[in-house]
Amino acid sequence: MASAIGWYGPLIDLSGAASHVGDFVQLLVFVHRSTPVQYKLSRGGEVIRTDVQVGDDTRPWFTVSLWQKQMGSLAIPGDVILLQNVKVARFGDLIDARTVSCSSIVPLVHSYELMVSKDADKLIGNSRLGTAAREKLKKVIGWVKANEFILHNKKLSRNWKVVEVGEYKDCTSISEVLNLNCSCKAIFLASVGEIFLPIAWRATCEMEKEKMFISRRMNSKNGDGLAKDFICTGCQLCGSPLELEHSKHAPKQNSVPLYCDKSSDRLHVVSLIYQPFMLYVWDESGSLPLLVKNKAAELLFGNIPAERVNLCLEAKLPVHKSCSKGVPEIHSQARGPHHRIRAKEASDIVSPSGDEMEREEKNKCHDSVDFHFVWFVILKTLLQRGKNSPLRFEVNVDPRLDRESGRYEMVTATLPCFRKK
Repeated sequence: MASAIGWYGPLIDLSGAASHVGDFVQLLVFVHRSTPVQYKLSRGGEVIRTDVQVGDDTRPWFTVSLWQKQMGSLAIPGDVILLQNVKVARFGDLIDARTVSCSSIVPLVHSYELMVSKDADKLIGNSRLGTAAREKLKKVIGWVKANEFILHNKKLSRNWKVVEVGEYKDCTSISEVLNLNCSCKAIFLASVGEIFLPIAWRATCEMEKEKMFISRRMNSKNGDGLAKDFICTGCQLCGSPLELEHSKHAPKQNSVPLYCDKSSDRLHVVSLIYQPFMLYVWDESGSLPLLVKNKAAELLFGNIPAERVNLCLEAKLPVHKSCSKGVPEIHSQARGPHHRIRAKEASDIVSPSGDEMEREEKNKCHDSVDFHFVWFVILKTLLQRGKNSPLRFEVNVDPRLDRESGRYEMVTATLPCFRKK
């Protein structure tokens, strides 16, 4: 049998894998779960690996990495499979198996057959295996049958972080929020006092540092420069800026995150977003800094996305003075037109046909609402300290962080409804 299908090594038990490091082996195993892992390459393209958790009668858990994309569809959780010509490897104290170009997968018994059939010999009789492999298959099926929780998908340990919804706490004042020492969602009323926008992507002098306090910049008529500072390239979901590597002035602690913790596939959804900023709110008992990221900023600014503000701002400027962030065209694994960014360097040469296309796109803003102007009016209104009604804030409280590092992160801000008694 081994020669007929081109086996390069022995059929082994998982418990004996440590004795075959560096060798080719055959594994007859039950598949617990299969997890695709996707990597984005800096030079373009992607590499997809599938991590498969398997087990047999000698070892319940063992990891096999499938490096051929087409193999991932054959490793179905609940099935018994034969992994041919895989190589055992050691990484530190961990031992696993990995596929190579000559590796293959042969499905032997499907999960529904394991659940329906009570006759192990009948399942084995349908497979074309040699004596040793048939004996091993019988042992694996017996082990699976003896552990019914495997077939019925009993809760298993996870290899990802589960986002837990914290307890809601209605607070009567900011001082009560400041005394919270547990992870929760705090709801309270407060007024907007100041917005602090850290400018870490360019060198700033002492006079320019004052511009980080947005209320000091509200005297300008249109706020063109203000919008440029608020908008950057980043992830729509987690709100992380993704262009800090283009500036030598960016602090190291703000390095670009490799994965998006808000996305199911852990990939960033790249677009124009609002820079993270600190919103200082207050009431009679004290003040509180709230970290505001892209999604929360959109709610604060009247559900106006950063892309709309930027489009209308560009429409007011000549083509060669476009306020785009100087980011090359970026494509993400998008689900719509908002996942594509188009920007030009100031030194780019724009052809006559390019001019016309630019003007056509920018005229779209003139035919509708000037979202840049609306955004600026909302921002200016928010910073009318002492003249506005308090807002109802919902924030995530993370006691592990400092106040100035995102201990209180804004989720929503709404106008409260007061009823007359």
